[in-house]
Amino acid sequence: MKNRLFRNLREHISLRLGLTIVLIITVFFTLMFGFLFYRCKRYIQRVAIERATQSLENTVVRINGIMDETELVTNHMAQTTPHHLHPDSLLAFTRRAIVENSFLTGMAISMEPDFFPEMGRYFSAYSLRQGDSITTVREGPFEYFEKVWYSSPRNQGSPCWVDAYDDYNEGTLSSPDILTSYCCPMRDAEGHYVGSLTASLTLKWISQAVTSLQPYPHSAAIMVGRNGVYLAHPDTAKLYRETIFSDAAPEARRDIDALGKAMLAGRSGMTETIVDGQDAFIFYTPLKRTGTGWSIAIVCPASDIFARYNRLFAFVMVIISVGLLLLLFVCYQVIRRNIQPLKQLDLQAQRIADGVFDEPLNRSPRHDSIGRLANSFILMKQSLAESVSAIQRVNNELQQHNDELTEAYQLKIDANRKKAEFIHDMYHEIRTPLNIISGFAQVLTASCNSLEPDEITDITERMQESANDISRLTRELGEIATNISKTEK
Repeated sequence: MKNRLFRNLREHISLRLGLTIVLIITVFFTLMFGFLFYRCKRYIQRVAIERATQSLENTVVRINGIMDETELVTNHMAQTTPHHLHPDSLLAFTRRAIVENSFLTGMAISMEPDFFPEMGRYFSAYSLRQGDSITTVREGPFEYFEKVWYSSPRNQGSPCWVDAYDDYNEGTLSSPDILTSYCCPMRDAEGHYVGSLTASLTLKWISQAVTSLQPYPHSAAIMVGRNGVYLAHPDTAKLYRETIFSDAAPEARRDIDALGKAMLAGRSGMTETIVDGQDAFIFYTPLKRTGTGWSIAIVCPASDIFARYNRLFAFVMVIISVGLLLLLFVCYQVIRRNIQPLKQLDLQAQRIADGVFDEPLNRSPRHDSIGRLANSFILMKQSLAESVSAIQRVNNELQQHNDELTEAYQLKIDANRKKAEFIHDMYHEIRTPLNIISGFAQVLTASCNSLEPDEITDITERMQESANDISRLTRELGEIATNISKTEK
């Protein structure tokens, strides 16, 4: 198959020219579309960054809005509550805060040890939203003084947000969800610390707000706390158990480590890495809430970001491939039609090489180089045919002349042979009477006196007859020579 293809390429100039044209056009289109698609890809990437950044900003604004309201409510209560430090009032305050602020999950007012001596060492008024109901209780006795939501504002002396924690305490009212809280110190008129106000948000709500951030079909959002622990993640099994550093795949560990450090440092940006075996872009930004150290990130698969680009690329590639095939076909047909006279010339040249000169050719109506070449070839063939015809006539005449010369030569040979035979016969014809005359002359010379007259007469008569025979033969030879001379003339 391969050898057949190469043979066709060698033998068909139209196919070679068509492939050459298509190759040149392919290189041109590759460079042109390569540049266009490169610019398009860069533009799509810039748009993706803007889109993801805007989505992040919107989510951050949404979460910050809730946290702002939480801080506002808590700070206001921290200013007004010290003027109404009564157990029943504190229980009513926490309940009213939950009722009036639907975004709050829990509100606790926890007093310093033995603040209400009649209530014992512990007093903590706690209201918790559970579905559509609100429960308000004085929490049972437990050492809440060491809890992060109580100790942090006391030790810092200022309001703060605390990382997610499990609210479960045996024998007390507890939320089944993980909470994060805004804690505010509460002071009396003299400025002495008397307790803390703790407004709690369920991390489930924050996680839903984050994970609902989905600018692309398969994108996912995460939120990490101060130490990189997942506060929001599509895989709930990783929440509060794994960190962004421990979750990195080996091939992306370096990129994820750098990402985690940037997020914990409160920076914004974008990084490109591998997530779940696929190329992905990760856009991240801090929550911009003093003291939280939280940061949100969107993981966008490259296949999602460049989905339209890839579809467009595939569509254009199909169009270009079909177009190039059609172009190859059209070029092949056009070139084949235009060089058809050359193929005819090639065939005629082969016929001429085989000795056929008399096949007729139609003149080409074309006025281009190929047409002129074809017509010139026709004229050349006609001239060659005439020359060959003339040469053939000359050859025929020469052959006929040669045949005549051969025949004449053969006749001359026959004539010479007959001459030789005739001369040989004449030789014998003349020799016989000469021998008789010579013999009788010798007899007469030797025995002239002893011969009888009759014998002498007989001898002389015979000698006369032989002389007559010689005379006759001589006369015949003269006549034959005369006739031969006349014939040659």
